[in-house]
Amino acid sequence: MNKLTKQEKHDQCMREIKATLIVVCICAVWHIATAFILNGTGLCFLGMPAWFSVSVFGTIILALIGVRFLLKRVFIDFEYDDEEVE
Repeated sequence: MNKLTKQEKHDQCMREIKATLIVVCICAVWHIATAFILNGTGLCFLGMPAWFSVSVFGTIILALIGVRFLLKRVFIDFEYDDEEVE
């Protein structure tokens, strides 16, 4: 577990928040864009309209990839308490 100063902890929290919001925005844009683009095409996938299948299942896959990226590259393990490193 990493020992960080109060400022370093704050900076790390802000970094994690920003990265998480980016992943959420990517997922939302994918979900909405594919639904609007494929709506009305008449295509079917897995017995459902293509807009629904691609939008929902694609968002799930993107979210899983995003979470894996966040856990491997952005998030670090540290204790968030009031004690500072001397």
